[in-house]
Amino acid sequence: MKPRRFKLEFYDDEGVRHSITIDGQVTREKVGKLLDLVEVMAGTPRATASALGISPRKFDRLASTIITELKQREFTASDAKKAFEISFPEKIPLSTVSTYLVRLVERGMLDRTESGRNVSYRVKSEEPRSLLSLRP
Repeated sequence: MKPRRFKLEFYDDEGVRHSITIDGQVTREKVGKLLDLVEVMAGTPRATASALGISPRKFDRLASTIITELKQREFTASDAKKAFEISFPEKIPLSTVSTYLVRLVERGMLDRTESGRNVSYRVKSEEPRSLLSLRP
């Protein structure tokens, strides 16, 4: 694949112009990360659960599933895995779900309760911070 140049320019909410250039292989993932950065710096509206649900990232889609399907009850990693696989036509390893749940706890979206070897989660009842901050 021939190297390409991708240049992105935008203004933040204070009117400052920012310019970012990629010289080389431009991938969908790189462009997605840049757009995430633009969204944070430009002060644009934050991601919503429905916006996370259409993301190509499993982490975002799992967060969306938890917010929309499991918000009203306590759940386990297995419950989250099952809800994800019902919502999206793909499999997700339980180990990946567990890793993502830990990240969501660290970001303040979930509460974690341990009872012996059993671990359960609950969406925090307070108004969640910006969902954009959930991104890994």
